[in-house]
Amino acid sequence: MAANAIDQTRRMLSLVTYLRERPGAYVADVARAFGITEDELISDLDVLPLCGTSFRGGDLLDIDTDG
Repeated sequence: MAANAIDQTRRMLSLVTYLRERPGAYVADVARAFGITEDELISDLDVLPLCGTSFRGGDLLDIDTDG
């Protein structure tokens, strides 16, 4: 796995905890906290719902990016 992919994986795992502790956080604030662009954050958020222990109902991450 490339170093960039490792960094992204670590960041995405940290994002899960960060966002659970800060419901309603703004994209700009989260991106700033992680030292990434808003586009990078949105890209990560697009991938996170595909992560989980399996593809059975209830095992994947549910992320609401409305508003």
